[in-house]
This record gives sequence, C-alpha cells and structure tokens, in this order.
Amino acid sequence: MTLRADAQRNLDALLGAAAECFAEQGVDASVDEIARRAGVGHGTVFRRFPTKEALLVAVLEVQMHELTVEADIASQDADAGEGFARFMRHAADAYARNRALIDALKRCEHTPSADELVGAVQRLVERAQHAGAVRNGLSAKDVLTLLPTASAYPDVIIDGLRPPVAN
Repeated sequence: MTLRADAQRNLDALLGAAAECFAEQGVDASVDEIARRAGVGHGTVFRRFPTKEALLVAVLEVQMHELTVEADIASQDADAGEGFARFMRHAADAYARNRALIDALKRCEHTPSADELVGAVQRLVERAQHAGAVRNGLSAKDVLTLLPTASAYPDVIIDGLRPPVAN
C-alpha cells in the first residue's frame, strides 16, 4: 500500500527521530521526545504504531536490514577474511553508536528480518571459514553475540576469531 506523500514524510520523520532517540537513550526513550523531534503529534505516533514496542521493532527492523545488506556486501569481497573483518568493524561501530541495537536481536529474534540477518552473517562466516580466515565451529549467532563487546574492541575480537596458528 502506497502512502500519501505527506503521510510518507511523517512516517520517515518518525522513524528517523525514533532511531535517533533509541540510539541515544536506549529503549527507554520517550514517545513524546520522538514525536517532538519528528515534528508530529503524540497521536500520530500511536495511530501508526499502537505501542512504543511496535515503533521500536520497526526501527530495529530497518537497522537489521542495513546490517544484512552489509553482510551480503562483505560476502562478495575477493578476500573472505577481509570481508568478514570489515563487516565486524562496521557492525561493531553500529553497536557503539546505537544503544538500542544491543537489544535488537533479543527483542526481534523471531522476526523475518532477524532470520535474514542471521542467514547473511552465517554465509559470511562460512565463506571466511572455508578460506581459513575464521576458526571453525563459529556460527552467525556467536558472531552476533560478540558484537556488543566488539563495539569497544573490534580488532581484539576479530583477532580472537582467527584460527589458531600452528607451531
């Protein structure tokens, strides 16, 4: 369903403001602050999203989609290990800038967007493992679980995921 131009602008402004507020303040950001930043009324928020949780999920779905695209792009890198490392740095940076993203997979783990993200990261991990750039036994869920820590120490985490060097 296509929205009217003004309704689409309001939705875009609302999602943008919500993303900013959730990134800055985490999931406790107030709907009033989100509406104020979006330049819409409180009622407009709840007409579009019946609960704050529904708004949060909509924002997180967009962010998970963006990470999925990044994982897919990284999977095409000629150097599988470098593609994996670039994705890890990008995702770690996204976590560092966005307090709400840490809760994303917990809150949205059973959504199609989360499934797509896990699938894209799994393909990336398997490709890097096949190239010998990432240790075996690592799964996409392991990688996604490590991202909050990687937001502070990306290169340490990336180094730790490489296969052990034979003596």
